[in-house]
Amino acid sequence: MRKCLLMASALFAATTIAAPASAALNLGPTACAATDISPAASACRGWYTGNLNSGNATDKADSATALNSLLGVATFTGPTLTWLEDFAATGNSVNFATALYGQTVVSFHVGGAVGQNNGVGYNGTAFYVFDAGNLLGGLDLVGFNIAGLSNARLYSTGKYVVNPVPEPATWAMIILGFGIVGAAVRRRRGYAIA
Repeated sequence: MRKCLLMASALFAATTIAAPASAALNLGPTACAATDISPAASACRGWYTGNLNSGNATDKADSATALNSLLGVATFTGPTLTWLEDFAATGNSVNFATALYGQTVVSFHVGGAVGQNNGVGYNGTAFYVFDAGNLLGGLDLVGFNIAGLSNARLYSTGKYVVNPVPEPATWAMIILGFGIVGAAVRRRRGYAIA
């Protein structure tokens, strides 16, 4: 009897505990391309049908799956997925408030491009990774070359890397090198006079 009770409670628990949100991504007929954004992406995943930037549990799980695929990792999960910026955007560029450096991960959703030239033709989301460089002040404007931009999300970016000052030993080598070059030039002038 006790064994049956344990089995029944295990079966009940298995059927009532919510499974993680579905991560059944549906790719539409249009594929993303590195040139969808500027600077060009080093990799992209999408156009997945729907607005995966919506923030609901299913879309967060699907976004985590897309990010894991894009970056070749298994660290993202729907319940713990976070981002740096998430905002409505339109037009041909996205102006991020965060300065972008190095490897940067973003997603874009197009919703108003149905039937438009240069649109994906449906409500879709794509994920991109690109190198934002190491410009002083950072990159904040990303070009978007697809019609119908609806919203954007910034997942991660690097930090500004200050070029290191040479160490004292390096400075000594530089000064020694200038000294040797100077001595050689002076010696050469001495031979030219004689």
